[in-house]
Amino acid sequence: MANSAHFRVDPKLAELLGETYRSIEEATKELIDNSYDADAENVTIILPDDLTPIPKIIIIDDGSGMKENEVRNEYLNIANSRSSRKGSFSILKKRRVKGRKGIGKFAGLMVASQMRIETFAAGRVTSLLINKDELARAGYDLEKVPLPISVENCDKEKHGTIITLEGISDNFNYPNPERLKEILMRDYGRETDFNLTINNEDIGVLDLQGKPFSQKIELTNGKTATLNYTITEKPIKQAGIVIRVNNKIIGRPQNFLFDDEIIPRKLQNRVYGELVCDDLENDITADFGAVIDNSKLYKMISHDATEKLKISVDEVFVTDMKMARARYQRKINKELEKLPEYKQPFAKKALYKVLEKFYGETEDRINTVISVMVSAMEKDHYWDIIQNIQDTRSGDVEKFADALSDFGFLEMSIITSQAINRLRFLDELNILIDNPLTLESTVHKAFEKNTWLFGDDYSVMFSDQGLKSSIDKVIGKTYHGENPNDRPDILFGRNITRSLVLIEFKRPSFTLNRDTEAQALKYRDELNTYFHNQKIEIILLGGKVKGIISSHNERGDVLYRTYVDIISVARHNLLWLIDELKSE
Repeated sequence: MANSAHFRVDPKLAELLGETYRSIEEATKELIDNSYDADAENVTIILPDDLTPIPKIIIIDDGSGMKENEVRNEYLNIANSRSSRKGSFSILKKRRVKGRKGIGKFAGLMVASQMRIETFAAGRVTSLLINKDELARAGYDLEKVPLPISVENCDKEKHGTIITLEGISDNFNYPNPERLKEILMRDYGRETDFNLTINNEDIGVLDLQGKPFSQKIELTNGKTATLNYTITEKPIKQAGIVIRVNNKIIGRPQNFLFDDEIIPRKLQNRVYGELVCDDLENDITADFGAVIDNSKLYKMISHDATEKLKISVDEVFVTDMKMARARYQRKINKELEKLPEYKQPFAKKALYKVLEKFYGETEDRINTVISVMVSAMEKDHYWDIIQNIQDTRSGDVEKFADALSDFGFLEMSIITSQAINRLRFLDELNILIDNPLTLESTVHKAFEKNTWLFGDDYSVMFSDQGLKSSIDKVIGKTYHGENPNDRPDILFGRNITRSLVLIEFKRPSFTLNRDTEAQALKYRDELNTYFHNQKIEIILLGGKVKGIISSHNERGDVLYRTYVDIISVARHNLLWLIDELKSE
């Protein structure tokens, strides 16, 4: 029987069809999510390569399939999600449903001009064809587009769905199998009854993006196990090692490195893998929920697995720290210049040690740690402890140990103290900003002595006499007013990349506008006569920014900043640092 079917359109259609997929791989995964929701146990994905004469993407699953009425009344009911029709869990396997908006069927049309659906259920195969060109010709008035549909008899035992995407767009590269493996592993890597095959290769824990390892564990009693794992590029959900026995996952993922106090927790959360050992079959609880606590075999295997994990994780940690030091070296060097030369070698060593405690944090947070710690190391009492360590080095061993202990305590406490002092300064600065009588020159002095306020990019700013004299010449040339309080207040220095920075301070009651920007640009043009071959960035600093000026439309070399913004960001970073130090 062959006739036609029609979409049934929900009023939410216009909003939902505006959603887009970031990549072809993401769109392909959407179709695989449908297989998961249909209680499929096996999904086969066939992807084309550049030499395929007639490229197609084919997704085959052994899920429940759909009858003709389901195709017409449910599958083609746009924006009517599967969860709203049948609940949040699948019927047979009680899986939490992924498809929620009823538009996953359009994912295939991102990459192909035609999508063919063949679905098998109750001894009948229903075939449906969706053609993107036909939809376009109808102006996407979906209810008016006839969709060819046919129903035929098939094997009563057959169930599942085949999606075939044809007419792959020339505007996109074909889906990347490795990228698709990684995306699928993040969602389905811990599923015990959902097997995925891409181009005849089963996907597994080694397909995550990162550094993969596969190691044999051979024990003295002739028993063996295989440890497969990947140290991913970033911490991931469900990290840890699962136990797999006779292709069944036993219990939940375990962190074999939990008791290691040296390996940072963020690095531990990048280990994702499985320990495969069929010899453990007799040591598993009846419900396959866990390994029996008293298992001698498991104890031996887990000990060897932990040692192997430590070795490879240590290698990654050392490599990561070397890369991190190289990335922050310019920042570290410029901060250390604040200290006397004879103090710098020890300060650098101590700084590297502290940075290890903040492994995996964002660049902004690491820069905050560097700035606060070096500022704290300028204090004399820090070096009193260091001298104590040096004095006891060749003396009493117990005293030396105590001194080292003091140093470890001091290392964290002085950073905390310095961070708290900075928070107090921010409180005082807030009072100054809130005072309507505060002038530009007043906030200039506050910022010039606390350059960390500008953020980490500007933490090495300075104002030397040569630069100041240049500024004075420029302002003297352009300012002709009689009231010195109206004279522009400008700080001129360099940021971390050594680019010149021109900061124009306005009083906290002033609202920055385009006239402010135009005046600053004139100052920069004048300064170009002294610094013609150097890039000069401009920061405009005031109480507010005129409402019609959007942050999305700022020039790349002119930044509008408010005192509230600057204080808020600085406070957030300091509070984070204090919380981290409290947890040490």
